[in-house]
Amino acid sequence: MKLTSKWILWFVLVTVYAAMIGGLFYYNLFKFVFDKKLQNEMVEMVRYRAPSLVQWLASRPKGEATFREADIMKGLTRNDERITSLIYLNYDGSIRWHENAQFLRMSYSDYDNSVGFDTNAAVQAIRDRLPRAIMFGNGNYYDMAIPLLAKDNVVAGVVNITVSRESAKKLIHSSMIRYAFGVIVMILLIGGVLYLFLLLKIIRPLEALKDSIDAVSFNNPKLSFPARNDEIGDVGESINALLDKIREDRQLLEQKETMSEEKEQKWWACILEAMTPQGGKGMVLDEENNILFANFELNQSKKKVHLLDVFDSRQQEIIQAVGEALETPAKIVRRSVVDKDVKYIVKAVQLPDDGGKNRVVLVLEPEK
Repeated sequence: MKLTSKWILWFVLVTVYAAMIGGLFYYNLFKFVFDKKLQNEMVEMVRYRAPSLVQWLASRPKGEATFREADIMKGLTRNDERITSLIYLNYDGSIRWHENAQFLRMSYSDYDNSVGFDTNAAVQAIRDRLPRAIMFGNGNYYDMAIPLLAKDNVVAGVVNITVSRESAKKLIHSSMIRYAFGVIVMILLIGGVLYLFLLLKIIRPLEALKDSIDAVSFNNPKLSFPARNDEIGDVGESINALLDKIREDRQLLEQKETMSEEKEQKWWACILEAMTPQGGKGMVLDEENNILFANFELNQSKKKVHLLDVFDSRQQEIIQAVGEALETPAKIVRRSVVDKDVKYIVKAVQLPDDGGKNRVVLVLEPEK
């Protein structure tokens, strides 16, 4: 997998993970904010009317609600579609107002046994003298109990409201959609900027470095890569240093090979001088029958002079002697041949293998 693919995969995984964690955080934040907003609106709506309600409760602590109280309760349910039901309780828990008149004056326990309150929010509100909101119905509703406090923080009555969370859920949903859209935009913007940086500062310089390395050849061991003041530039300098060392080692090796060839030439000259009698010919052949050294003048029009360039096919004894010498190392092979009206004794021997170099010494000695 290439660096670009790895970076894209890594970026996608990290951003998806971060978006999921952020989504979970913002979902709970939105839920808290919008639910709290819903609860506060309900509380403020009741508290706005609380002074009048407390006054009527003080004048008649028990029994049914007055016409004005009933109008207020009906107005709350009629003007706010979020309120699905409302029960107005006296301080002792008896029902002061209900949209169904048959439940008026019914005690809390009787109503709870016959119809049932959604939760015990009313009991908690009376006990703690604070508004209480309890979620029920699979998170679709709040059972809210808002106490009406008289002097000395005495509970004069309770407004028990069932509130739908539909509006809050819609707000949460729309906020999460905006969050998702914002996350996608941010990912595209940040990802695009980061990818552009990766492309310009890393990928393309690496591709240029690769092309420069591919262009290096044996004859031109030099890296044509512009200097950079970063890690990629350091790699290019290291490769250049390596190529310089290879070039130096190659030059040194070529010098050693040249010196070795010169030394070998001198060595063969001494051997042939000792082995070849006066008037004879001597030469040294490699495994391909190329003449490496001869004690007589050769045709230098070719870079490599082959044995057949000196002796033609009519002198088969010489070719056979060399072939037999290659097949039987260290054994001296003798033949007779006539070359230019001179009769020669041919001697051929393959010297012992010297580091993978097979050498055949061929001597033509005139017969006496």
